[in-house]
Amino acid sequence: MRLGIILHLSLLIALLPSASGADMRPIKKLRAGLPPYAVAEKIARHNDQVVASRPPDEPLRTPGTPHMTWLADCDARVQPTLFYPDPVDTIYTVRNPGNQFSLSAGAIDYGVNELLTPVLLITGNTNSDSLRLFAKGYSHLGPDLRRDLDTLRLSLGEQTSSSGAGAKEETRLVEKNVDFQVATAMKRYEQRIESGRLVVIGAVIDLNNQYGFGLNRLVIININGETAPERLRAMHHLIRLDKRLLDMVGRKPGEEENPDAKPAAQSKPISKKNQKKIRAKKK
Repeated sequence: MRLGIILHLSLLIALLPSASGADMRPIKKLRAGLPPYAVAEKIARHNDQVVASRPPDEPLRTPGTPHMTWLADCDARVQPTLFYPDPVDTIYTVRNPGNQFSLSAGAIDYGVNELLTPVLLITGNTNSDSLRLFAKGYSHLGPDLRRDLDTLRLSLGEQTSSSGAGAKEETRLVEKNVDFQVATAMKRYEQRIESGRLVVIGAVIDLNNQYGFGLNRLVIININGETAPERLRAMHHLIRLDKRLLDMVGRKPGEEENPDAKPAAQSKPISKKNQKKIRAKKK
């Protein structure tokens, strides 16, 4: 009798989830990491050290014009110290998922039109969580993040596949997205670019060495819409780079340049004779 009751109860429990249509997806676990109290302590202690390291009678430095406006993905691994020696007061940073111009147009306008930065640097990065989400599907995310990722369709088209993209395809998507954001910026700041007051540089921060130049290498792939590697290397904006660094300018070998990128007016090759003259003047 007792055994029959147990069997009936077991069968009822087993049928309950399917009968109710309950969602049996596993609950997300908390990420491993520092607990909030440890983070709060680090914030307070480090700020205390910064304040203590500064002489109390030292006057505040008047801020100058930042060297660049930097539009980047919100990946925490991507930091300005990867490519600039002293980013404090020199880099005005704007970040969003997928380094999209349209998501932060007002903030970028402030850097370009109000702070008058001479360079707008737009970087994507390999091993990108944002582009991986876009490729795999993101319907499970919250509405605001879905909306931000939706706008990647402007640069990348529809999702590439339900299972995501391989490393080579992912790198191509990063480059394609950077080219699109550069083209968008060129339309918006056309007058500043034509007058020589602004240069738009598109680059990829290679977090996992897809280009073969080393981890975290910044690879310039687009300057004012010019994407052809040979013409990029001949541009006067890169005149101070030595041959080793120039050889690392340009997209992945074998990749075709983006046909949608606008050719740059400043992209005419500089003759060796003129390059020698420019170097002589700088010396």
